[in-house]
Amino acid sequence: METPSTYIGVATTVVPKLKQTKQGKWKRPAMQYVRLAEVARKRYNAMVYLFHPHRVDWSRGRVEAWLPESLDHPRQNWVKRTVPLPDVIYENVFVHLAIKGYTASLRQEAQKRRIPLFNPVLPGKWRMVELLKQSGMMSYSPETERLRSPSQLRRRLGQWGIAFVKPVGGYGGMDVNRVERLGDGRYRVGVDRTSAKTARMRVTMGDAELAKWSEGKIRRPHLLQRGLRLMTVGNRKVDFRVVVHRDVRGDWQLVGIVPKMAAADGVVTNIIAGGQRIDLEALVAAARTENKEIPVALLDQKSKDIAKQLSNRYPTVGLVGFDMAVEENGKVSMIEMNPKPARSLLSVPMLEQLAIHTVGFAVFLARKRRKAGAVLAGFETSQSIPLLDHDA
Repeated sequence: METPSTYIGVATTVVPKLKQTKQGKWKRPAMQYVRLAEVARKRYNAMVYLFHPHRVDWSRGRVEAWLPESLDHPRQNWVKRTVPLPDVIYENVFVHLAIKGYTASLRQEAQKRRIPLFNPVLPGKWRMVELLKQSGMMSYSPETERLRSPSQLRRRLGQWGIAFVKPVGGYGGMDVNRVERLGDGRYRVGVDRTSAKTARMRVTMGDAELAKWSEGKIRRPHLLQRGLRLMTVGNRKVDFRVVVHRDVRGDWQLVGIVPKMAAADGVVTNIIAGGQRIDLEALVAAARTENKEIPVALLDQKSKDIAKQLSNRYPTVGLVGFDMAVEENGKVSMIEMNPKPARSLLSVPMLEQLAIHTVGFAVFLARKRRKAGAVLAGFETSQSIPLLDHDA
C-alpha cells in the first residue's frame, strides 16, 4: 500500500458502529466521515482517521485511531489501529463540549508541535460584533450592544419597537427572547426554547415587570439586538443558514444556503426550537408568487465577506455558518455566526461539497506546515504536496 502523503486526524468522540448493508456487516462511522476518507484517498493520497481528543500519546507521537481497513474502500469496515500523529487536525467534537473546553489540552499540545488545527473555538456573539466593528462592517449586522440596564432596554424598545435579548454564549436558539413594545407601558416577551424547559413561553408585562425580568438577564452576559423585520413567505418569517468553507487554496467557497422558516409566531427559526428547513429553489418560487425576490447572490457574497475578516484574524478557521436575514426592505444582515454549523441542515450534494472542501483545506494547511518547516530547517524548496490535475 502506498504511504499516505498526509495524515488528517479528525478529533471526535464519535466511534464507528456496526452497520448492516447489502454487502455485509461492517463497523463504520457516520457517512460524512466516510466521504472525507474517500475524498482524501482519491484526490490527495491522504489518510483520514478518527481519534478521541484525550487518547493521544504525545510523548511517543502515537494516536489510537479508527480508519478504513482498506484505504481504498472506506465504505466498508473500519478498524482501530495505532497511527502517527496527524499532519493536521480537524476538530469536530460536539459544540457543547467545545464550549466547555473539552479539547483545550488537544489544542495546547498541537500548538507545541506546530500541528495546524482547524474548526477551532471561535469568538462568541459579542466578540463577533466587535470584529465587524473593527473591520468597518457594522452595516453587515443589526445594531447590537451588551445589555447593561433595564432603562437601556426600554430606551431601545422605544427606538426599535422590537428587540432580541440573547445570551452571549448561547446556541440552538436557547434562551433567545423577543421583546415587543405594545404601547401604554406594556411589552410582550416570547421565547421558543429555554435551558429550564423546552416549552415556548409568551407573556405580557408592564414596565416594572420588564425591569425585574431584564435585571435577571443582566446577571449573565446578554446581548441586546435590534429586532429585524424579517421577510415573510406564506406569512411565516424566514432566515437563511449560509455555510461556507475554505478550499485547497485557502479561499472561501459556498457550501450551501438553507432557508429556515419559523413556526407561526415563532421567535427563532432553529429547527430544534420549532423551525422548519425548506428547499431554496422552492422558497424562491414561493416568494415570487408574492412578488418578492430572494437575494441569493448577496447572501453568498456577504457571508464570504464576513468569513474573510474572520480568517484574517483566525488563520486556521475553515468552516463557518451564518444565520443571515433578509428584511422586508431587502437589506441583508448577519443575525449571528455558527462556529460549528449542524450538518443535519445540509442536503447530500452540499455534504459532498463540504467533504471536498474539508479535505482540501486540511491539505492546504499541511502544505503550509511543510513549507514553513522547510524554511525553518534552511531549505529553499517547498516540501509541499504537488497539486493534482483537478486542483489546477
